[in-house]
Amino acid sequence: MDLLRMLRMLVPVVFLAMLPPFTVCCDEKTPAEEQKEEPQEKVIQLDPLIAKQIIQDEAGVTAGDGMYSIALPDGRSIFLMGDSYTGKVTAGARSMGDHMFRNTYQVYDKGRVTAITTGSDHSAAVPADYPDERRWYWPGHGFVAGNTLYIFQLLMYQGGDGMWGFRYQETHVLEYSLPDIKLIRDYKVPYNGTTEAVYGAAALNDGDWIYIYAQHEVANSWVSQALCARAKLSELGTRWEYYTGKGWSTDSKDAVPMEGLSTIMVSSQFNVFKLRGKYVLLTQHKMLGDGRIFTAVSDTPYGPWKNLKEIYKTPELARSSWFTYNAMAHPQFERDGEILVSFNVNTPDFSEQFSNVESYRPRFFWYPVESILP
Repeated sequence: MDLLRMLRMLVPVVFLAMLPPFTVCCDEKTPAEEQKEEPQEKVIQLDPLIAKQIIQDEAGVTAGDGMYSIALPDGRSIFLMGDSYTGKVTAGARSMGDHMFRNTYQVYDKGRVTAITTGSDHSAAVPADYPDERRWYWPGHGFVAGNTLYIFQLLMYQGGDGMWGFRYQETHVLEYSLPDIKLIRDYKVPYNGTTEAVYGAAALNDGDWIYIYAQHEVANSWVSQALCARAKLSELGTRWEYYTGKGWSTDSKDAVPMEGLSTIMVSSQFNVFKLRGKYVLLTQHKMLGDGRIFTAVSDTPYGPWKNLKEIYKTPELARSSWFTYNAMAHPQFERDGEILVSFNVNTPDFSEQFSNVESYRPRFFWYPVESILP
């Protein structure tokens, strides 16, 4: 190699060696810059392990929707299911002969599950006036007071064609003794207003008062609101008061939507629960295909609801035709500062509920408490 070529190769190397050290590592951040960096938000993922514990293949309720849950005093939880199955699942499918119940209860006890029905082809809750379940109950929420379990059940009937032809008639309260979960009595709630407001969509025992929430879907509109009523436990079947925005009235016509939720369509089923001394409302946007799940926080059970935020958007599913709805919080399930949340999955093809049970099973994820509370 000639001398001129060698010099040409060496000059860049010598020049770099003469530069000050800080110019070489120009991508390094100073301590002040590092302190300004925001911590990365945790990626929320579905938890298939807890899903397999709550909805199993060989025991209890093996598919369904609804998924309200209530913590029982002895540490168990009861899940209130809507249309559901108890038949054994093999290789992801069930027998075409499996009966679909209009409602079931799933009792969860440290990984063990037990289904409650009232016979081989009768639901857990059967309307006294309709033992053949021509009109049927779908569950609302409920609560525990003392040694009694109270469950709001919505009396439904088929008033139209197809899978969306169901109609709401009225709400009942079913009382059960604990710990054996035996029915004590069934009675209609004292609300007699429009059927556009479905009371029992959420419920909360807050000590002196029982709060009962309604999803109110305004006819011929895209408006879906949340209303609030309250009652003394001793007057649950006789006298309610309705939140008016300024106070309470015994006239249901005075009820107004709770403040702070007007920018979303509140789901047909939602939650209100207490968390670290605050009240939290969780709902999925009612519009099918939207998939967004929201929380809002208040200092009272009736709002105003603040810090409304999207906490999750349901992911793409195995089939593009499957849809999600009615997310639920299960705050009695907590690990590492996170609470359990579920959402329902369904299919427009009824036969898929048999050939592929994942088309009609809830999904679960954990969400940090600190990300909910302001």
